[in-house]
Amino acid sequence: MPIVKPISGHTGCGGVFRYLTKDGRALAFDYLNLPAPALEPAEELPEYAPYDWARDMDATRKDAGNDTPWKGKPARTYKHYVLSPDPGDRIDLADLRRLTMAWVRENFADFEVAVVYHDDNAGRIPHAHVVVNNTNVSNLRRLQDPDPRALKRSAQRFAKEMGLSYLKDAPKGTAAPPRRTLQRTYVRRAEAELSRRGLYSWVADIRMRIEIARAVARDEADFRSLLSEMGVAVADNSPRAQRRDWVYSLADAPTRRISGESLGLSYGRDRLLARFSSGALALATDGGRALAAAAAEAVRVGGIDELRDLAEAVSFVDSRRIRSMEELRRAAEASPAMGEKVLAVAERTEMLPERTQAPPARRPAGARSQGSRSGPAERRGAERQRQRSAPPQQQRRDERGRPGPREDR
Repeated sequence: MPIVKPISGHTGCGGVFRYLTKDGRALAFDYLNLPAPALEPAEELPEYAPYDWARDMDATRKDAGNDTPWKGKPARTYKHYVLSPDPGDRIDLADLRRLTMAWVRENFADFEVAVVYHDDNAGRIPHAHVVVNNTNVSNLRRLQDPDPRALKRSAQRFAKEMGLSYLKDAPKGTAAPPRRTLQRTYVRRAEAELSRRGLYSWVADIRMRIEIARAVARDEADFRSLLSEMGVAVADNSPRAQRRDWVYSLADAPTRRISGESLGLSYGRDRLLARFSSGALALATDGGRALAAAAAEAVRVGGIDELRDLAEAVSFVDSRRIRSMEELRRAAEASPAMGEKVLAVAERTEMLPERTQAPPARRPAGARSQGSRSGPAERRGAERQRQRSAPPQQQRRDERGRPGPREDR
């Protein structure tokens, strides 16, 4: 079963950053709530200087006033968790990243998180180092030390859902209702038999349309709209059901309906909402919209083979987090059986830009991003500038009346 080991930090994040990235041993990086540049493929990581997430974490903590001691004790500046899978599972890096980020989003959704993956152990088993900054980015309060047992139960649950080894450690009466399946994509016997014989399956038809919409949609409303354009209605399941889920049906045959989790975990309500909130959507672009329009046209003219080709291409691109045609060509060379077919679809639909967009230029130390949506640090900077330009009497009133940061432990 996966093991979660917590470590508390009481200094700036520079030390743990250097430790985790030294000697080019990092296999890959993932981030949450950090202005990270676009990720490079794992095999290219040694050629690039890693994004300096320690600098941004330290700046956020300082701006929020969460570096100061508490009752004479040094501030806990970050938590460092080591998430180690069961060696017997022989988990690969892609599945470890999926497990880790699901665990991170469930437990630290409002915090800055950097994840660095290593395999520098005797068995070359990949494991994840998760660094969580101590400041909640939504309310600027300090991180309250999470219940270690709750964190471990969370990891066990995600491991179980992925078919990995897990430890049964849930108290009586608190276990979540069972899911329909633990597989990301679940193909029932009847559907598989129809596919083998080259016959039409309405279940497979619905799944293909969802596959395209989930890859292109930016949020729930967008997802529902895209499916509507492709002739699929989405409704909430019964309030009496044990689990909240969505039910999909064909607009021209409303009796053909199936719940999301019956198609596989990837199509259930919970997984889709988590996907939309993550923001890491490779095809939520103009090219993706063109692809969705092509799928809607295939549905309109009854082109089930064209729809299948589009869905397979989307699945290939989305699962590998491919962002451009140049990346797709490299992936196609590594997987020629499927890659060449996907490449042809991508070229025909122009679903991806030709080149990967360059990561944003590094900001000078201490500088903050100038995005269209200002974050907590930017708003505080604007407030300080307003106070400096105010008359002296107003400045004194602001200083007396301004509440200080909450010193939570």
